[in-house]
Amino acid sequence: PNYGVKQFTTRYATVPTRGGKTSWQALDTVTADVIEENGNEKYKNILVNGKPPREDIEKPGSWSRGEFSSLLQDVLSPYTNADFHGKRATTIVNRAAFRYDFSVEQQNSHWHVQAEGQSYMPAYSGAVWIDKENYRVLRIELSAQNMPRGFPLDQVESAVDYDYVFIGEAKYLLPTHSEALSCAHAGNDCTRNVIEFRNYKKFTADTSITFDPN
Repeated sequence: PNYGVKQFTTRYATVPTRGGKTSWQALDTVTADVIEENGNEKYKNILVNGKPPREDIEKPGSWSRGEFSSLLQDVLSPYTNADFHGKRATTIVNRAAFRYDFSVEQQNSHWHVQAEGQSYMPAYSGAVWIDKENYRVLRIELSAQNMPRGFPLDQVESAVDYDYVFIGEAKYLLPTHSEALSCAHAGNDCTRNVIEFRNYKKFTADTSITFDPN
């Protein structure tokens, strides 16, 4: 089925503190209506602190897309040819699960990382937690590998948590929380997005049919 959900993204950046340590400072909150329609994600009504953005959404801080479903679909796609290995039993959110490690070679990557006008699709590795009872994905993590020296970022990580959500009288396993981290080559200049998905609703397209009297 097709769904709509409200995405709330709180964006943070590192700031220097005494003793050479770093601390996270909140920059702003970005909200967006995310629509999942026939396997495709659409982002509408993007607001920064409740107002339409005056500049590119990525200029004041990092902005990520795809946590809703396309990230998971791509990792599991046969075209990505991910290498799954290291299966082991574990628990997550009080549910018995299997954890698999995985890696994706750069030539098979479809993960777009953008920074300062540059774009790159890196090789990456990660892990996925699968519900032992029904084989549904409960969490996925990935981390970029071997970023080129000329690219502004050398550390990029992402994680998505899934949980069961009621829509009407039915219950579905859907994304509820996500975090994304990116750091420049210096290592101390980082940004972090904390994303919450709220108010899931079933999405139906509006249809109108009219007849020309002539």
